[in-house]
Amino acid sequence: MNTHRLWAAVLALAAGTPAALAWDADGHRMICRAAVETAAKQIGPDAPAWLTGPDSRAMISDQAVTPDRWRGTRVAQLTHLNNPDHYLDIEDLTDFGLSLKTIPPLRHEYVRQLSLAREAPGFKGTPMGGKLDPELVQGYPGFLPHAAMETWAKAVSALKTARVIEKLADPSRDSQLEMARDGARYNLGILAHYIGDASQPLHTTKHHHGWEGPNPNAFTTDRGIHSYIDGGVIRLHRITIDDVRAAIKPRTPDPVSPWNDVTAELERSHAQVEPLYTLKKSGDLDREPGRQFIIERLADGAATLASLYAAAWDASAIGPRDVEDFVKYDGSAENR
Repeated sequence: MNTHRLWAAVLALAAGTPAALAWDADGHRMICRAAVETAAKQIGPDAPAWLTGPDSRAMISDQAVTPDRWRGTRVAQLTHLNNPDHYLDIEDLTDFGLSLKTIPPLRHEYVRQLSLAREAPGFKGTPMGGKLDPELVQGYPGFLPHAAMETWAKAVSALKTARVIEKLADPSRDSQLEMARDGARYNLGILAHYIGDASQPLHTTKHHHGWEGPNPNAFTTDRGIHSYIDGGVIRLHRITIDDVRAAIKPRTPDPVSPWNDVTAELERSHAQVEPLYTLKKSGDLDREPGRQFIIERLADGAATLASLYAAAWDASAIGPRDVEDFVKYDGSAENR
């Protein structure tokens, strides 16, 4: 398929999609699979097969697509909750007196500050509501780092539960152990989606569907650029998991907080917004420079995700008190 026909096919697909995704399923799965493999090496011999083996890699990487599947369910409460979790329009934070460095790490504190700023005289940000925004999402800059951090914490909890049940070595808990492992795989997959979103530059900017506002560099205003980056350009260049693996540069988890790893990924990705538009303008997006650009973005997301996986494993280490508390509060065998 030539470039023009591929571009037309991508636009046709985008026209039937209610909201833009970040990377198509192939991109999210590549990031996740490469991250699980890299994390297994970082964790070392303690990494269990149920977490890093071939079947688990396949399950976790398929879960990385799930938050985009949620978008296909037209329920207002789900759209209101889910859609803003996929992005952070960093430029729009200034309307609320915030920046990527000062954004509150707690979701509800962040919402409180957004609400106070919106109610202040002279607020110039995007209005919320109206016929085009029935789910009340357009006025938010986005919640991507919060969604990632909340999911990371759920993954830690699920991993700790599985490790406690393993420690008990009680055959009557086999079904409980299976469910705990599934919970860990599920949350690690959901986390992969949000980190994958963070690595796609157009999920960090108000210029997510073509350049908005003043445009001195004459960047494209075509809304189709988003869908093209998500999948069309990956297919054009035939990017594979081997390409992503080869480009990964493993990094050590932040010793203070995984929140810093998430915001650092967003910062690196946001720095690539203008270079991406420049590649599109010059035509190099469809040539080798564009291929390398996309591979580097996928690999950067995979490296961040792997560091978060390794940090989650470390944070889920158990001690005697963890086992005692689990047994104390878990209830009777009959109820299980």
